[in-house]
Amino acid sequence: MGKKVFLWIVYLLFAVYIYYLVTSSQELGAKLIFGGLGGLVLSIVLLFEYLKNIYEKMIYALTVECDLEKAIALKELLQKKDLFNGFKQSIIIFDSLLLLDEGNYECCLAHLHKNQSFFRSTLDYLFIYYHTQMYCYSFLKDEEKLATCLKSLFKLKNVKKKQMNGLFSWHEIAGMNYFHQNRNKKCLSELDLIDKKRLNNRELTYILYLKAHCLLKLNETSEGRRILKEAKSLGNTLAVAQMS
Repeated sequence: MGKKVFLWIVYLLFAVYIYYLVTSSQELGAKLIFGGLGGLVLSIVLLFEYLKNIYEKMIYALTVECDLEKAIALKELLQKKDLFNGFKQSIIIFDSLLLLDEGNYECCLAHLHKNQSFFRSTLDYLFIYYHTQMYCYSFLKDEEKLATCLKSLFKLKNVKKKQMNGLFSWHEIAGMNYFHQNRNKKCLSELDLIDKKRLNNRELTYILYLKAHCLLKLNETSEGRRILKEAKSLGNTLAVAQMS
């Protein structure tokens, strides 16, 4: 909040300065140049702030409210207003999450493949690429491709931490690995090590779903069903929240 206030103060001071240059200039040409350039810069800056506001609401709708319909509507508004395609890369990442959350796993994998060069451009993007694949292959029950994906993820674990942001928990990934090895107690142990306070509602929904199915495999039906109910409430319209 403080950063936003500071930025708006800077924008206001810039606008006042441009006004001063225009009103203090004697030549009409100078007035037009200062006014035109200043107006153009301010217009671009204000457009960016407007788009960023839409983007932040879009991310909040998906990750906190878990409202797919609202997230899609905001994405379409962002794309319509983004005249310079400044949020194009952000939309590529968002669409990978959205397709997963909609349950369109094949389409999600196709989207990841189509934009493979983009996702391989940074380690963080590559992490998102494999992490999203992991859930797609898990839900599609493609054990062979899931195993390959998990190997690729674990290779990233050896990369120096300062080169990667803490996008996802390694305990989650290890838990997924144990789950598909049918080592359900080990999976639960890993999931219990995840710092839940750092998760948004979307992320927590996937963790709860995985934990619930571990418990169900261990015949702890009552607790498993309870956690699935919790995931459904938290995950709202996400496809994973509707699964039983």
